[in-house]
Amino acid sequence: MQMRGSIKILSLIGIALFLIILSRINLSALLDIFAHTNVVFLFLALLVNCMAIVLKSLKWKIIVNSVKPHFSLKDSIKVFFIGFSFSTITPAKLGDFIKVFYINDENCGMGKSLSTIVIDRLIDISLLFSIALLGVWGFSVFYHIEIVSITTLPLLILGIVASMYAVLNKSVLSSLLQPFFNLFVPQHLKGRVSLYYNDFFIGLFAFYRDRRRFFSSIFIGLLSWIPPFIYGYLLALSIGIDVGVFFFFLVIPIISLLDLLPISISGIGTRDVALIFLFGLKDISPEQAVAFSLLYLFMSYWLIALIGALVYFRYPMKIPDDMN
Repeated sequence: MQMRGSIKILSLIGIALFLIILSRINLSALLDIFAHTNVVFLFLALLVNCMAIVLKSLKWKIIVNSVKPHFSLKDSIKVFFIGFSFSTITPAKLGDFIKVFYINDENCGMGKSLSTIVIDRLIDISLLFSIALLGVWGFSVFYHIEIVSITTLPLLILGIVASMYAVLNKSVLSSLLQPFFNLFVPQHLKGRVSLYYNDFFIGLFAFYRDRRRFFSSIFIGLLSWIPPFIYGYLLALSIGIDVGVFFFFLVIPIISLLDLLPISISGIGTRDVALIFLFGLKDISPEQAVAFSLLYLFMSYWLIALIGALVYFRYPMKIPDDMN
């Protein structure tokens, strides 16, 4: 409970940053930007974002099929919306783990279900960090700005590799989790949690042993990064910002990385600060940067979250009896 409370307090930092930004910009100019929004570009951006959703859902379907062969793309899209809805209101998108309840059944237990979420998240984070590092490098080359020092980059890469190794190595992960298991898991639940833990690694290795499935999911993951660049460019055009599509190859991965920080919900505040700085390199006003950030928040988060909430009411999750 104490950790949960700390996460909630940390998430307020982003809100505070956003309120400070609003107090320092011209709100009339901000409203005028929205009043002249080009709805055609907005509609095109929405279509492109739908492509990204289908590709991300396809990637997860490929992963889930390693433990649940009959899980369809339609089911994956449905659960994507539901998971996204919950992740929008939680720091670091932790609500995404609710998806385990939609694939858990008598043949695919909680452990195996959880493994599909972890694999999906590992692929996403690995690709995001890789592309974001390219973006950071791009800013240093084209704009001569060192967002992350060259000495820090190897440490970041080492940290990513070490974290992935720990998650994928059962003995190492067991050593890391054992103290928490002994301290926080009640005695009457230790047997069930141990079973989930063993099933988790069964699901994990079932996926990694299938090389075709492994490389297919990574390839689809890479493809799913193409629409966001075009999507960001179209959103910018809708409010009169034309900085070229290449600029968004550098910007989108960086703000996506910031969205994962536990000091903000849906990137509120942190994304605004970053965009004011990054767009400032192209002489874009703070008001236009904040307008883009708010449009990005609405189109990329709240709109999809609303759809996810409607889907959830149609298909509410079912918690297994042994977890009640």
